[in-house]
Amino acid sequence: MVTCLLMLLAGLMFAVQFCFNKYFQKYKPPGETSSVLFAMLGKIASAAFFFVCILFGARDFWGNNYTLLVGAVQAALNLIITVVGVKVLAEGSMALYTVAMMIGGMAVPVVFGVFYFGDAFGWLRAAAFVLIAAAVVLSASGERKRPTVKACIMYAALFLCNGFIGVFTALHTNVWGKGMPDVTFMFTTSVAAAVCYVPVLLAVGLRERRAEDGNYAVRLPDNGACRALYRFSPALAGVFNGLGNFLIVIGTAADGIGSAVTFPLVTGGTVLFTALTALLFYKERPGLRKWIGIALIPVALIIFII
Repeated sequence: MVTCLLMLLAGLMFAVQFCFNKYFQKYKPPGETSSVLFAMLGKIASAAFFFVCILFGARDFWGNNYTLLVGAVQAALNLIITVVGVKVLAEGSMALYTVAMMIGGMAVPVVFGVFYFGDAFGWLRAAAFVLIAAAVVLSASGERKRPTVKACIMYAALFLCNGFIGVFTALHTNVWGKGMPDVTFMFTTSVAAAVCYVPVLLAVGLRERRAEDGNYAVRLPDNGACRALYRFSPALAGVFNGLGNFLIVIGTAADGIGSAVTFPLVTGGTVLFTALTALLFYKERPGLRKWIGIALIPVALIIFII
């Protein structure tokens, strides 16, 4: 029960992260450079946070070679998500982007957990899974454009990439780094990800600066506090993202609740808390479709928890 509640807390961490991300996206310059920079600064902040945690606890910093491998793989997957996400939103639908990311992040680790780790997943949990997937579809906001073939390929890539981030987390937690302190895993993967972002940031920045029609001015908010929030939003988003992933590691551990329960709980919690934080901070009132989706989530979560 306690671990299940921690997974819902992970959903809250991701919802808060999305708030900071959304605030940054509101003022950032166009193009991919700022998005990659946002992700890199977030990983640096996450690494700094877990470094402090290690100083007061584990004292084990680097883990093993598999930890670095997982960090590099997750960084590559996140880079693909960042770059493909920018491109698909330019010609596709925000709603379908959200659906691909959220359901992919839930479905792929669940399938992996059931077939690789033998996680229990009966018909009742399958019904709850469908309810959460339906809630994601109903809650996804934005214009629902008819997808092109190119957009469908990009949606599929986002679905798989976001899902396999969870798969590699579960593999490390249960196989490659079993018994390793969780903060060590989070610190090492954050450092590896930040390092992997550097050459991509340089390459993307150079390409965009050579573009003749590039306009990279930052539209800073007028209020001083809002400007500070904009500047610190990558770091704050990185810390909350790190905390959410840290809780996922706890859920997927050998003595946790397994991937088949962890990721549906995190996804359901993320959808629920994202709607609530958007209402609280951005005054975004959910429409009827979203309210129906929100109403489905507690039912599904109760089924998974019991």
